[in-house]
Amino acid sequence: MTNTEKILFTKGIRPTEMRLKIYKYLKRKTYAVTLKEMQKVFIAKSEKNKTANRTTFYRNLKTFEDKGLIHQINDGTRVAKFAISDENAKGKYGTDLHMHFYCTKCGKTSCLPNKISEESLPNDYQVSDVNLVLKGICESCRKK
Repeated sequence: MTNTEKILFTKGIRPTEMRLKIYKYLKRKTYAVTLKEMQKVFIAKSEKNKTANRTTFYRNLKTFEDKGLIHQINDGTRVAKFAISDENAKGKYGTDLHMHFYCTKCGKTSCLPNKISEESLPNDYQVSDVNLVLKGICESCRKK
């Protein structure tokens, strides 16, 4: 069994060929990926070269998100972006609490490594969603 298969199994996800491909694709990315970018890779325009049908593709993304394997980022661009969640995240909110960085020059959104402590959140509130986005210019764009 491969490492990717083990990761899916630990999240309660059956490792089908398509799920393995989607997970490996997202894992390789250093920034959050839009649905449009993923569709270009996984949903071919012609039936002959089709990798996955649209319904299967969306269903797999939803499964990954529901199981905490990936998370959706709203960076203010009105375009859903997805990134791999921290494999070791275990908290009362079921996901790692971290910030994101949106580059106003290249348009890429990245997960930042520093986590936010759950202890810093008030006990008498029930958090259902966290969206922390810093905006500015990324290191790559600053070097250009």
